[in-house]
Amino acid sequence: MLLSISEVKAGMILEKPVMMPNTDKCLMNAGVALSLKNIARMRELRIPSVHIADRNTVYISPVDKIAEAFVSDFLHYSRALCPNQPEANLSDEICDLARRNEKLAVKLSASEDILSFLLQQKITDNKGLYQYSIMTCVLSGLVAARMGMSLDQILKCMTGALLSDIGLCEMPTLIGKEDFDGQQLALYMEHPTYGYHFAVQSNIDREAAECIQCHHERWNGSGYPRKLKEEEIPLSARIVAVCSHYAAHIAYKNDKPYVAIEEIYGGSGIFFDYEVVKCFTTTIPVYPLGALVRLSTGEVGIVANIRKNEGGRPIVKVHYNRFNRPITESKIIDLGKERTIFIEEVL
Repeated sequence: MLLSISEVKAGMILEKPVMMPNTDKCLMNAGVALSLKNIARMRELRIPSVHIADRNTVYISPVDKIAEAFVSDFLHYSRALCPNQPEANLSDEICDLARRNEKLAVKLSASEDILSFLLQQKITDNKGLYQYSIMTCVLSGLVAARMGMSLDQILKCMTGALLSDIGLCEMPTLIGKEDFDGQQLALYMEHPTYGYHFAVQSNIDREAAECIQCHHERWNGSGYPRKLKEEEIPLSARIVAVCSHYAAHIAYKNDKPYVAIEEIYGGSGIFFDYEVVKCFTTTIPVYPLGALVRLSTGEVGIVANIRKNEGGRPIVKVHYNRFNRPITESKIIDLGKERTIFIEEVL
């Protein structure tokens, strides 16, 4: 409700921002609980009235809400990938890096510019774009850390990963689309450039912005928008290229993880930096510990051991035969050794 400055009392909460007179500069943001000093300052500036939130209304800004959601979703995915459980058989190094990156995620959540972009992604496409962004951020942070980047470089890489597809908010009908006509494809190929300019205009770090611009560049020079090749592509963008490709398969196409992994393997040294692919496949535990899975043999079991440095090839304890009947004695299948067997689906 709109109140004259003479009616405003200390403790009241602003419903809308208060702007400096005759400028576009914000004096106080919405959600601020007014103090006597705030009120005196507004009187000094001759601000006639302000919008005050109803006392029965709890004021929560959308940015505050997305900050909570981002940290929660980041932690959920990070801990599903890298649980603190000895039986997972993950290396201590990977678990330590995951926990450290979770602290960096909290740091990301303190940036209003980053949160505003993330909110835009969630509003535009909660199921695909937002989930893709979280996955790409978690995965890229782990790979960047494993490749020995500094904390500052990891943070920039995670920022670029989180906002890698922000340009698609300008073309929402193309999100997750696979079959493009010529005009649509030309527009889609502009989204890294759109994202770069949005980031630069919002004071996002320049290296993170370049990561956004270059995440569709390919090792052999066949990517876009700049046709960069090999080490002309920033390392952070090479990392995000691999991680975003995996995340897109899961979030947009609903593919099985092994489909994404095999495609990344196939593109190693051609579309993707071999060293990044190697690091990704030996760092990322694709199937969480305890996941119920069906094998290509038709048998059903539980992921019993993620196996150090084997990513998508865990050890599975089989409990049901291919006819979905319980077996008398469970058996162990090590997918790292049984290379012709793979996980068909997560149940």
